[in-house]
Amino acid sequence: MRHAAAMCTVFAMCAAAACARPPVAAVIPVQTIAVFAPNNRTGDPLLIAGASFLEKYVLPAERYTVADALAAEARVQLARRGFAVAPPELVARAITGTSISNPQDAASAAARAHLDGAVLYMEIRRWEADASYHPGFVIAAVGATLIDPSTGRVLWSVDRPSRPVQTPGVVSLGDAYAIAARVVIEELLAGLAPKPASSSP
Repeated sequence: MRHAAAMCTVFAMCAAAACARPPVAAVIPVQTIAVFAPNNRTGDPLLIAGASFLEKYVLPAERYTVADALAAEARVQLARRGFAVAPPELVARAITGTSISNPQDAASAAARAHLDGAVLYMEIRRWEADASYHPGFVIAAVGATLIDPSTGRVLWSVDRPSRPVQTPGVVSLGDAYAIAARVVIEELLAGLAPKPASSSP
């Protein structure tokens, strides 16, 4: 019965996802965006790499998380959409020793560091796979906010409610997480475009 109830819940989420409207296209009045590391509110480190015994002790691998993957995917996809993206090392220096827990914190850190353009702040609110081995889907809920650090004004925001990202054919949890990260960023940033540089403000 418990398994049947769980499957019904997933079916309902899939149905809701199928009926969800695509994000409205938005032209953002900036050309440059600094992508901040997403704020992981799940309480789980959400490791993609660096979690196994082999990676820790035999062939040490650097820890790579869902938050890292989301930020990397956001930089790639924003660049494809025509935005200039601030180098991640500049963003890392801007937030060193600073707690970033909301869009305003991100904007303040960017203003202090004199980062150009707007700031993309993201929150991971839910990230759960259906299984730790051969996961068939990851249920993800992520929010994103684009804010102007010079004024504190929110330029754009979107919330992806909890619904599954299908990950067929994968074996490891890390691979499923990586696939889900790419899909979630594609959904969040769909339709986003920079305002042409020649346009008047």
